[in-house]
Amino acid sequence: MFSENHLLISKINRFVTEGIDFAIYRSPESDTVHLLELRLSDGEAISLNQDLWVVRPFSIEESPVYYDIISEESFEIISKLKQDKLKVLSIPSDVIERYRSKVENAIFQINKETLNKVVLHTQIEVTYSSTLQALIDKVLSYEAEGFHYAFYSSDFGLWMGITPEVLVSSNERFFETMALAGTRRFEDLSANPFREKERAEQRWVTKEIVELLDKSVNTINVGEVETIKAGRLAHLRTIINGEIKPSISTADIANILHPTAAVCGYPKNLAYQFIQENESLERSLYSGYLGRIKKQSSSLYVNLRCMSYKEGVIRVYVGAGITADSDPQLESEEILIKTSTLASILMA
Repeated sequence: MFSENHLLISKINRFVTEGIDFAIYRSPESDTVHLLELRLSDGEAISLNQDLWVVRPFSIEESPVYYDIISEESFEIISKLKQDKLKVLSIPSDVIERYRSKVENAIFQINKETLNKVVLHTQIEVTYSSTLQALIDKVLSYEAEGFHYAFYSSDFGLWMGITPEVLVSSNERFFETMALAGTRRFEDLSANPFREKERAEQRWVTKEIVELLDKSVNTINVGEVETIKAGRLAHLRTIINGEIKPSISTADIANILHPTAAVCGYPKNLAYQFIQENESLERSLYSGYLGRIKKQSSSLYVNLRCMSYKEGVIRVYVGAGITADSDPQLESEEILIKTSTLASILMA
């Protein structure tokens, strides 16, 4: 944890108190924390391919929002917040019932239409009374695989999370993305392996990514399906990489992919329409994307395992992919275990 670093603490407190836009993050497999002071870009810097922070909401009607990086400082994690036994948030019964009802409706529509998969989410509110600095400290130092971040702007408010999903990373002309689907407790995999339902869901996500990128890349390679660990959870993942065409940028790839089948569904247009008509909750930055764009290398992440903060209330966002083989009870259990990472942070 970085709680002994008084300079970092004072800067975070000043940014929060004065309402200064900022981002603080730790990349996967790194112990270095980057603190960025941000300023909303006027648009000119984007075409110059300068160093930028970007966020985009889930809604396809909303464009990416770019921020110039005014200053950057780096700090090292002193110690990590260790995981203990799996914890989950308490989800009110009415929230579960509404979610289960939406899942049943989605399965009905999938069985009678050309919709193959749709991702539905819900939100859990948690009262939070400790300091924001302490919460940011725990998010950044929590021992879990993924992109750890906190982001504040006057437009979006304060968001935090640890997302396991790369939307796109690039180095020169070469890119990498991933298809991520399915969720299990890692410790239960032997007794409760991934079903055909999750493997079919994974195939839809992979298929959509390949289709979307077809005209924007010179080469594309699809890896084998593998099981990965993210915190105390396990997911199915397929790495997809290749070479981007010279006329295409990392930002272009991100916008071509967004929103992916992993957070929206397949086919995208039908799934998105179903979400707009049936979900009745504002996703905002949940299942959008965020990260840093540089001239030589960039890394953008799907905003999962995330929460927002406003006036003493934390809002946790969780969702699951629904297919014809989904079981409403099992999908309700899946969103419960998906709260485990943030539950461990909030309860620490």
